[in-house]
Amino acid sequence: MDTPRRLLLVGTYTPDSDPPGKGEGVHRVWFDPESGELSADGVAARTTGPSFLAFRPDPPTVYAVNERARGTLTAFRVRGDTTLTEIGSVPTGGGSPCHVRYLGPERVAVANYANGVVAIQPTTEDGSPSGPARELAHRGRGPVADRQDGPHAHSTAVLLDTHDPRLRYLVAADLGTDELRVHHYATPLTEENQGPVPAYDEGLLGTVRLPSGTGPRHMAVNGAYVYVAGELDSRVHTVRWNPRNGTGEHLGSVPALGARTAAVTGANHPAEIALHRLRVEGREIADGDALPMTTGYEGRVYVSNRGADTVSTFAVRDEGARLEHLADTPVGAWPRHFAVVRGHGGQPDHLVVAAQNGDSLMSLRVDPDTGIPEDTGHRVDVPVPVCVLPVPIKRIQRAEAAQA
Repeated sequence: MDTPRRLLLVGTYTPDSDPPGKGEGVHRVWFDPESGELSADGVAARTTGPSFLAFRPDPPTVYAVNERARGTLTAFRVRGDTTLTEIGSVPTGGGSPCHVRYLGPERVAVANYANGVVAIQPTTEDGSPSGPARELAHRGRGPVADRQDGPHAHSTAVLLDTHDPRLRYLVAADLGTDELRVHHYATPLTEENQGPVPAYDEGLLGTVRLPSGTGPRHMAVNGAYVYVAGELDSRVHTVRWNPRNGTGEHLGSVPALGARTAAVTGANHPAEIALHRLRVEGREIADGDALPMTTGYEGRVYVSNRGADTVSTFAVRDEGARLEHLADTPVGAWPRHFAVVRGHGGQPDHLVVAAQNGDSLMSLRVDPDTGIPEDTGHRVDVPVPVCVLPVPIKRIQRAEAAQA
């Protein structure tokens, strides 16, 4: 019996995006979870510069930023035949939108790099964007003149609020101001979570200051800790989070590269950061989850490095408070986003890495004992890939069959 392949959607830069590229929109790639083999399967949707993607499970929807001077967000319905059908597009409230995060069935968050605005965009029951967005602007600058002339929101993350289960913190990494910007939002009612929503304000709740010149780009959440990739200082920072009042304390940082790699590398600019739990209390953790507090796990943090062209592996130590560098795994040229693809039924876990300047995806098998990814040797050509999104196409097909 053939191993069921997994569907990956890949965001690219296109000739009409800013920056431009040779991509054609959202590309379709199949992944074999046993061997790590990758195979291209054409273009799923032709849209301008979909440099970051996010998935909504019900109904199956993909959100894509359109990275250009006047940014937009486009939503697509995902079908069991792997086609994407556009269902709506709205402005993002700024330029060069570079990140989108699904916040639940009522909204998504978009980070606009050019003017630093974070937009909280309402969505309808069918997943399409609707109504005016709440635009959260910011002020400030940093010491790196050509990169920190003003606020530059680069990504968002979600953290739990232990004071009230209805609330979440939306945290934005601002590369231009060396800050994590903290906002509040409410989650929808559930059977377990009834009652009135407590008073809250989606405006700026506060900021977490990082060392001058950090250039925070992306974040990974690990319960009471947030790990931050510093694009400008080539370091990985650890912030201890207070979930009751939405504040954070910078604990320190470690180099994004091991000493041997750093010694032979010029300028290095970390891009994506992700947490991989080798054991997760009996439940699967989805990308973007606000992970619960825990001390009973073994974890790894991965960082893609543009310049060194590696993915670095860090061990989680001291119950999350400290990272220890373990390895640098060579990957393709200028690695951007990567996806952790978990194996099912004894299959190995993998990383699938987008090498932007290498015009390819590559797969790495995660060693189950060490957590260090190792090259499988499998590649597939994709023009200027910048984001990798696993989509549960088998689940979508089963749901369509049940409704037929």
